[in-house]
Amino acid sequence: MALRCRLGEPAAFAELVARMERPLLYFARSIVRDDDAAMDVLQAVWMTAFRGLRRLEEPSALRTWLYRVTRGHAVGHVRRDVARASAERSLAEDAEEASPPEDDGRFDAEDAAAVHRALDALDVRHREVLVLHFLEDMPVADVAAVVGCPPGTVKSRIFHAKRALKEALRRQGHGT
Repeated sequence: MALRCRLGEPAAFAELVARMERPLLYFARSIVRDDDAAMDVLQAVWMTAFRGLRRLEEPSALRTWLYRVTRGHAVGHVRRDVARASAERSLAEDAEEASPPEDDGRFDAEDAAAVHRALDALDVRHREVLVLHFLEDMPVADVAAVVGCPPGTVKSRIFHAKRALKEALRRQGHGT
């Protein structure tokens, strides 16, 4: 698909968007913590991808490159502090509404919502490695390429992020 996109085939780019839009949107949302801001980031990602695909030296790295572009735009968005105030208010409201679930041993929609709230509470460096590695099923080497650090650092961040996630869940009343 990357080769077809590099050749300028409109259908190939449309196929790329259809295939990657949801995971990239989720990843962007995990960084900016706001649905509208994530959509803005994704729009910028597709503009960058459309312009930059022809210069992509290694077509096999397309997926990793798209995540790297998404991360760059999302981090830039956060640095400009456009989404931060809204996200912090939303997180505070979610934390107030959280109540411990009945423990029946099953993972339900409420548990998933608690995990997402806990992810939102994490530092962006921890959140992005957890999302990429566990939710997007990326190997550590690919996560390292996306976030721009060595694989050992990614492993360390995953370790610390899992501990921070567990603590955030415990604070919500979902811990063991």
